This record gives sequence, structure tokens and C-alpha cells, in this order.
Amino acid sequence: MKTKYIFNLLALAMLMPAMLLTTACSNEDDVVNNTENIANKGYELPVTVNVTRQDAAATRAAFDGSKLNFGEGDKLFVKGNDYSAGGAGFFAGTLTWQSGGTFSGTILTENAYSGTIDALFTAGSALATLLPANYGNYPYLSFTNKDTYSASVNYDATKTFATSKAIAVEQFSFEDGGYTSGTGFALAPRNAILNFTITGLAANTEFAVAFSDVVSFTISGNVTTDDSGTATFAIAVSVGTDLNEFSLTVGGNPITLVSSEKTLAAGKIYNIARCVNAINGQFSVSSTKKVFFSKGNLQATTTDLGATWTWAFAANQWSRVGDASANKSMKTDGTGTVTANGTVDLFGWVGASSSWTSAAKWGISASTTSADYGNVADEPLKSDWGNVPGIGTGWRTLTGGDTDSGEWDYLFNSRSASTVNGTANARYAKATVNSVTGVVLFPDSYTHPAGVTAPANINTGNGNFTANSWSGDDWTKMETAGCVFLPAGGNRSGTTMSNVGTGGYYWTSTPTGSYVYRVFHTAAKVTTSGSTGYRYAGNSVRLVHDAN
Repeated sequence: MKTKYIFNLLALAMLMPAMLLTTACSNEDDVVNNTENIANKGYELPVTVNVTRQDAAATRAAFDGSKLNFGEGDKLFVKGNDYSAGGAGFFAGTLTWQSGGTFSGTILTENAYSGTIDALFTAGSALATLLPANYGNYPYLSFTNKDTYSASVNYDATKTFATSKAIAVEQFSFEDGGYTSGTGFALAPRNAILNFTITGLAANTEFAVAFSDVVSFTISGNVTTDDSGTATFAIAVSVGTDLNEFSLTVGGNPITLVSSEKTLAAGKIYNIARCVNAINGQFSVSSTKKVFFSKGNLQATTTDLGATWTWAFAANQWSRVGDASANKSMKTDGTGTVTANGTVDLFGWVGASSSWTSAAKWGISASTTSADYGNVADEPLKSDWGNVPGIGTGWRTLTGGDTDSGEWDYLFNSRSASTVNGTANARYAKATVNSVTGVVLFPDSYTHPAGVTAPANINTGNGNFTANSWSGDDWTKMETAGCVFLPAGGNRSGTTMSNVGTGGYYWTSTPTGSYVYRVFHTAAKVTTSGSTGYRYAGNSVRLVHDAN
């Protein structure tokens, strides 16, 4: 995966407070290439030092199952000052890792110095910071007089971050530490690592990435996705940070970060998987698990009479295909073909024992023969709809069951949620959104947008769809606040459509005998447990992505 990153000055300054940073270092200022500066204002001092890591096993999380060691290309930036009698004054330089575990190179001193390196670093309270390979390695040391000095490091902006491979990520904790006589430098991590995996993007496309808090911290750059549409990158943040403080935007789309109840720890790697097609709100589906919903119901489209299918989420949460031609023209032979091009969004439930392959294994068929869909009692799905190609990874179907045993039921009836319009634990409300009927789900934490009519008949299953009515503009504000809408897309038996606009029927991943649990809503009720359907019935599918 080709990846490049561009850091702005503010982000670097916050990530490396122990250094003074400069946005440019010309050859004139670069002491490595500036003989006059070395001869007249500073002194070269060869250095070889040992470097260890403090509490290596305790302060790091293993990444990709392996431990990291110092490696080729790693640099050690050293700085300090010694103004004792005969001392070197201010000193700074960058040392290069050597096979065997030491770092060697040249530091530059303000005054001539004839003592040992051990004595200098001990007296000078020397500090060192590890710079990963290719991070940029040109020390800049300027002496305008004996009392004025500065030191900084010029960073190659195109190589600030590597990909999330183990060879470099851990070092973005910007390890640093002091010197101990006879031992060398002992480094410890300063920052926590956020290792992002964002799925659901366009394949092999470069996108802008911005990561920022609510005040001043900003990291911006570009990421090129791989051929599956996945962008992977790592960012270092200060310890003590709560992820609630940050926002992430990828390709112009906001990516919701998980709230962290614990303080981020230095040297730890936090793997954060997010999908750009997820709604912002978090929803508890058990006492220990939270999910994000996809931005719309699952859809499949064909332009060659079912020879091939492309999968996607509906463009809007209220989108439903209903009795469109493709839904009514599917063949019954299990091939997944149709006699008219178009989009379908009602799928049969195919068990693991079914012989169907390709698109048919996800229920694109008008067959009403139960055995075609698998004839083994209580068998799992042949392939969860979350595995269809083209939508990214990490998606899945919620579980169902009897009361309190399924995720759908917990979502509707058991989770703790915000108080909305005087109703505690506001979880759902029937509504009409942009003239489409369905059910609105309120996230665990929710503040209703100002200027939008407050919800009524909250947590009421027997109310009709007219108690709440929101325009498309109103819904945009509610969706941004985290709300999910489950449209009443109807159901299908063979090629016969029913209940479009009057009922929403959604599959679970949980079989019961030769049937399958489902959830549904009509004008009269909301049923979230105990209801079952024939596997051949065409129902809606709404996928979720687990929150880390």
C-alpha cells in the first residue's frame, strides 16, 4: 500500500515538546554540510552510546504478534548542556543505530571539550529521543554567541509516518529518556499509538485525512487505499488523552471514534477499525458490546440480468426498493438471475447446507422451496451478508432470539440511553422520514438537534407512523447526531411483494429449527423477539460494525 503523510508544524510541536522544530533547514544551516559553522561556532565530538528500553515488556502492546527492536535507519537525537568548568556548553546531534545495539555518530558542542562522553552526558543531564527510520535526520545547531544557541531537527514531511506495519509503528511513541553513567540512555515511550484501519473507501484512491481535537492539535495528510478500499495509518497522541476529544475525517467523511473510558497509555498500540459507511451513533446490543449501523439497508444491483451483482449500502437511510422491477423478476432456479435489470434489497436467508453459490448464497432468488435455502435445523448462515464484496470488512448481521437473548431485542428494549423529550432511556420511535415510514433508533448518547420537532410516542410499539414526521433536512441533523432509520421496505414471497410502506421486516443471523428469527414493525406493533420467518421469505438486511 502506497501511503504518504504530511505533518503540520502544530501537530509536531505537540507530539515532540522536548524539541524545537523548524519547518525548513537549508544546506547553509545544516551543520553536517556547513564546514564554517562547525569550525567557528561548534565542535565535533564522536559518540557511541548504549540504548535500552525501560520496562519493554510492560510498556508495550505486541503488534502483529511480534516485539520490536531497534533497526537499520533508526536515529537517536541527543541534546543537553554542560556549563561546568571545562564543560562543553550546549550540545546536540543525531546518532545512527549500529548492528549490535549501539548508536554512533557525531554531536556538536558549543565549547571545545576534552572529557569523556560518559562524564559529559552525566554532567549535562543529556536527553535522547528515538527517531524511526526515514523520519528525517538532520540536526541543526546554531551558535550566534556563547550565550545563545538553538537546536532543532528537520523532518522529511513525506516520510513522517509509515504504514501500520510493525517495523515502524511502535516507534511513533517517540521514546525518550535520560542518561545513566556507565549504562547509557534508557528510553521509554511518550505517546500512545492509534493504529487506524478504515474500510469501505474506493479502491486504490488517494484521500485526505485529518485528525484533530477541539482546540489546537491537528494532523493532516493523504492516504492511498489498497485494492479492497482499505486505508491504514498510525497516529501518535499524548498520553492521558480521551478519544472523545478528537475527530477524524477521511475523504471528507467524518469517522466516529470510540469513547475511551480509560486513559491512553504511553507505548500502547490501540487498533481502531472504522468504516466510512457507518452512522455516527453508538448503540449497545448487549451489556458489553456496542455497534455502529451502516448508512442504509443493504442493496444489490445488476446491469446484465443477474450474471454479476454489485453490492452497496442504500444512498440514504430512508431508501427502499420495494416493488421495483428487479425485486419482482428474480428467477426461481437458485442462480440469482433476474429477467429485468435493477436493484434488490429483500433477501432470503440461506443456511450453510445450501448448495447455492455466488449471489444466490446471499438470498437473491425467488425460489419458495425451503430446502433450497438449506435443510439442516439450526444451521448458521452460509455467508453473513456482512461478507458480500465491495462494502468493506467488519460488517455483520445482529443476532435474534426470544426475549432478552438477542442483540436486536436488547437494542430496542434493554439498553441504557439518553432522556429525550422527557422520556428516560429513549430507544426508538415510529416515524415518517422524508415521506417514508419506518422506525427511528436513538443512539445511547443523544441530544436532539435544536430547531427540529421533538420526538413523540417514544418507546411505543403500538403507535402509528404519523406521530413523528421529519423532513429530509431535519433528518440530516438527526442522522448527524447519531440516529438510525429502519424503513418499512415490506417483504417478498417468490416475486410477490407485500407490506411496502406498512411494514419493515429485518433478518437476524439466528436460526431456530428450520425457521429464522426476525424483527419487524407495522402500524400496530414493534416485534423484536420470538417472531420467526421462512428462510425463503425476502426481508431487509441492515448491517452493523462492532465498536472497539
